[in-house]
Amino acid sequence: MIDGVVNDILVTSIIKFVKVLPILIVAVVASQVVKGYLSHRKISSKFKESESNIAKASAVGIMTPGPLMAFLPLLKDFKKKGLPLSIVAAFITGQAMIGPMRLFLESSYFGVMFFVYKVILAFFIAIAIGTCFVFLEKKIKF
Repeated sequence: MIDGVVNDILVTSIIKFVKVLPILIVAVVASQVVKGYLSHRKISSKFKESESNIAKASAVGIMTPGPLMAFLPLLKDFKKKGLPLSIVAAFITGQAMIGPMRLFLESSYFGVMFFVYKVILAFFIAIAIGTCFVFLEKKIKF
């Protein structure tokens, strides 16, 4: 009986992975193209640590489709080029909490207003996380 459950889990996981794979490939390619065009100087000058940039990173994270794992290598490179951790944290929080693809799934189960409230709350939570990182970076060296 346990073997059947494990087999079902493995088959379901493989099927879901194959369905997500094209989105993952597109996201990885897009992130590598973006990485190639943004220099250290551009990142440090355009993405300074500010409340408006934290809010922008939160919004972009919320609107970004695809899995977070596609963006982590890009964020790591941006961090090396001078992107503050507060902006990274805001993007990751927004991206992990909301994704445009969830709109159809969650609204069909819980209603559209559930998704709207969730997006609003996720935006403010991502800003709060980014702001917390501003203070953490002053106290702790990451």
